[in-house]
This record gives sequence, C-alpha cells and structure tokens, in this order.
Amino acid sequence: MRLLILLFLIPLAACGGNRDDEILARALNLPADVGTICDMKGLLGVEIDDISGGSGGGCGVSDPVKVYAVGGVKLQAQPRINCKTALALHSWATNEAQDAARKSGTLITDMRVVAGYACRNRNSRSAGRLSEHARGNAVDIAAFTLSNGDTVSVLKDWNSRKYSKLMRRLHASACGPFGTVLGPQSDRHHRDHFHFDTASYRRGPYCK
Repeated sequence: MRLLILLFLIPLAACGGNRDDEILARALNLPADVGTICDMKGLLGVEIDDISGGSGGGCGVSDPVKVYAVGGVKLQAQPRINCKTALALHSWATNEAQDAARKSGTLITDMRVVAGYACRNRNSRSAGRLSEHARGNAVDIAAFTLSNGDTVSVLKDWNSRKYSKLMRRLHASACGPFGTVLGPQSDRHHRDHFHFDTASYRRGPYCK
C-alpha cells in the first residue's frame, strides 16, 4: 500500500500546486499546519522563528524552516535548517536518491534524520571551527525506509551484502546537490550517518 501511495506522491510532489501539497501532507499524516515552504512544491514543513545562537558567537539561522517531507519522502525527526539546505535535500531526495533506489528495485519512503541545526563545533569538539550545523546548512541522515518494508542504515548496511551498493549509490549521488558529503569512509565520526551540507568550495564539492 505504501508503494502505491509513493508512486502517486512523487509526481504530485514534483509538479503540484499548493492544493496538491495539502493532499500530499494529508496522505503522509503530517500535522495540519504543515504546508509548502521555500516556494518549492513538494517541500513540506513550517516556517519558524529565527534561531539565535545566544552568546555562542556565530551560531544561528535566519528564516529557518522545520522540514517534514521532501518530494513525498517523510522525514523521521524534522530538522531545523535554512531554505538553501532544505531545497538541496528536496532536490536530492526527489531525483538522485530515488534514482539510486530504483537501481535496487525499490523506492525510498522515509529518511531518519539525526541532526539539523545544532550550535556546536565540527564533530562536537571543544575547540575549532563551527560546524555547518551551527548555521542551519547541514543535515545528517542515519537510515532509510524502503518501499519493500526494509529499513537500511548507514551503520549496518554500508558493508552489508544486500544493500551495500544502494548505500554507496546514495552517498555518491549526493555529491553535487550538496557541497559536502561525508560517510563511513571519511572518519570515525561519520561511521553511522551521512553528513550533507551546502558549503561551497572553489574546487567543487568535497565528498568522502
């Protein structure tokens, strides 16, 4: 049943109007106040108050949003991020991520988000540069639920026999939609999740 709903929702999310987004939100059982955000059809969430970093220095997000679904894919835990990052997540989830899933004969229905905005340094160190999370530029994803009912996680399935290819395709496909893509091969801090952010570099995306 969820597969039939998803097959209906993906094209609806891609080309629908505000009315279609209302239908999409109801189909995904989202709260009543959830609607179109960042002027992008199929990107569902709510606008929230500016996030102040307090005395932390450098933290905070202007015009943040709380994202509930991207292109028919429901987010388990709703990250607070800026629109630039929300749009990148929506584009990747709707296009590259689903293309990667189709190559494994399935579709993505849900993503388990484990981090959005957080006022902290990189890798939660006590000193050093601020993380992109501190500006609402980043989102971390630990697992995906598929239309066949399976849930695959970065920690368990990066090297699994059944889903290793899918996990690696998902990781590689995010390089371009996002400026930074980190996974299990980058360092020990990312062995259990993908880190995506919208930082830009002169030499192009940094992906590892």
